Amino acid sequence: MTQYLGMTYDLALIIALIVMLIGILGTFVPVIPGIPLIFAAMVGYGFTEGFQLMSLLFLGVNFLLVLLAVILDYLGTAWGARRFGATRSGIWGAVAGGLVGLVVLGPLGLFAGPFIGAVAGELMQGRTLERAIEAGIGTFLGVAGASLVRFILALGMTGAFIWRIW
Repeated sequence: MTQYLGMTYDLALIIALIVMLIGILGTFVPVIPGIPLIFAAMVGYGFTEGFQLMSLLFLGVNFLLVLLAVILDYLGTAWGARRFGATRSGIWGAVAGGLVGLVVLGPLGLFAGPFIGAVAGELMQGRTLERAIEAGIGTFLGVAGASLVRFILALGMTGAFIWRIW
């Protein structure tokens, strides 16, 4: 086994892959910063192997993907909510609903929470039930779309890492 910085490459690779798997799961769980975790695993592995495989160009491209994921995450959810007529109250309700939903309903709460929160926020704003549900659907679609994009980026980054080291 080859060693660098006191750690074997094999152990560093196993740790990096575990962190990346957690990152992939984090694309659906808001409290886990999925894409940044995957990038951190790449950088950590780079330190272990002396940045031969994890070159600055490779890491730079992946850092841009991290930034893209963060931007798309916010824009996707906001777009879905706005596209279907959500007000500021509905959007804040969706954020609160997402957090509460995750705690109360577990994984189901990731999608049900923002919907319920958006509907509640819209109703508190004085909108009709029909308009509130429409805003909730838009928020749900925005959250689902953003999650899908994060998941695809996470798989792509992890696949690029695996391709690069093998």
